Amino acid sequence: MLADNKDIKRIIITALLEDAPTGDITSSCTVPKEKQAEGYVIARHDYVVSGLGIAKQIYLMVDKKIKFQPFLKDGQKIKKGQKLYSVKGNARAILIAERVALNIISHMMGVATKTNRFVELVKGTHVKILDTRKTIPGIRVLQRIAVKDGGGSNHRASLSDAILVKENHVLMCGGIKKVLQKLEIADDNVKTEVEVRSLKELKDALSLKFKPDVIMLDNMVPKQVLEAVKINKGRVKLEVSGGVTERTILSYAKTGVDYISLGTLTHSVQNADLSFLFKGIK
Repeated sequence: MLADNKDIKRIIITALLEDAPTGDITSSCTVPKEKQAEGYVIARHDYVVSGLGIAKQIYLMVDKKIKFQPFLKDGQKIKKGQKLYSVKGNARAILIAERVALNIISHMMGVATKTNRFVELVKGTHVKILDTRKTIPGIRVLQRIAVKDGGGSNHRASLSDAILVKENHVLMCGGIKKVLQKLEIADDNVKTEVEVRSLKELKDALSLKFKPDVIMLDNMVPKQVLEAVKINKGRVKLEVSGGVTERTILSYAKTGVDYISLGTLTHSVQNADLSFLFKGIK
């Protein structure tokens, strides 16, 4: 499946060309051409695993003869000092692929680990943790995979994927009621979501015949969200977005909303600290 994803192929090719546009001149000067080697990657802290299939694809795009052996699966947890995967093959090829593989997988594991932290905080509630479009340009597909590996769910993939009416759309259209009237002609197969900034806007959105699939409660405190859930009475799915932190997320989840979306899953991530070592080198 990953091998058929043209977006992932594009990312890998771009990264390899960026890192070695005309080859690895250091390895060419110092490492014998036919030298074979084996190495492995270890984790310097505890993380959620993500991107193993992509790491394998990177090595094989450099040299199809490289043997890639994962020791865990995506979505599993790795402990500090534990081996993540090993590679065996031509030493020069391994060195060309090494940094690109680590750059990508360490970022994906950072996203997966952060997502999992939020997922664990709302355990016992029915709320789903969603990502947003606040992603690093060009690698959104990787970040979305990592969010799922961390136990989260994906929001719309792009502006072309679903209708999500936000504050600026409402202002340009002339209010929530006018927005919903326009959405009545939308394709039934396209998911619709409307952002509201107050309980009054929520009531306006629920007063019309047409109901969006989801109503997003923008930057509301838990007390307002709890009132919104009571007003909604289960008529549409409710999503919370804006201002949610690790300290406050459980308060939001306990209100009974369906989704909580967090830009921090992808825009404020500390990459996993991973190290590659050739076998026999300490």
